[in-house]
Amino acid sequence: MKKSLIIMMAVSFFTGITGIQAQTNASGLDQVELIKQMHGTWQYEFAPDSFIIWQIKPYGNGFEATYQMTTGGETYSEVKQLSGFMPDRETFTTFTLFPSGGFIVFVGKFTSGNQFYSEARDFGNLEKVLSRKVYEIKNADTFIVTRIFGGYGARPGTYHRITE
Repeated sequence: MKKSLIIMMAVSFFTGITGIQAQTNASGLDQVELIKQMHGTWQYEFAPDSFIIWQIKPYGNGFEATYQMTTGGETYSEVKQLSGFMPDRETFTTFTLFPSGGFIVFVGKFTSGNQFYSEARDFGNLEKVLSRKVYEIKNADTFIVTRIFGGYGARPGTYHRITE
């Protein structure tokens, strides 16, 4: 009994120091487990012979990614992303870095087992929402992203997995 109490106290102390917390939010969704559905390389054809290639790799409780835009097999734009899960906010925060040195911040989370909601925020004013995206996972190899920009309305795009 005494040994069990000491072990429980040690685990509790270690958990408090390291910040280890459950990854579920108030709705009971395990955000870190759900984001694993997105790992892999995805392709979206937005015009004839023009693609977005999004490669997402696990990194800690989040991911790192490369986002490329190509036309005719030539890359004309590429950004890097680094995302982490913030248990205290129950969200993923993603920093997207452009080659010019500029960047944008995305904040998002799963609202259901197959839907992820994300907002692009102004880094100078994190309360200011620049755009919104809804990712709807259709199956293991397909998801639809609907982008909502200011007065431009919704613009959906279908991504297909090309590698895991």
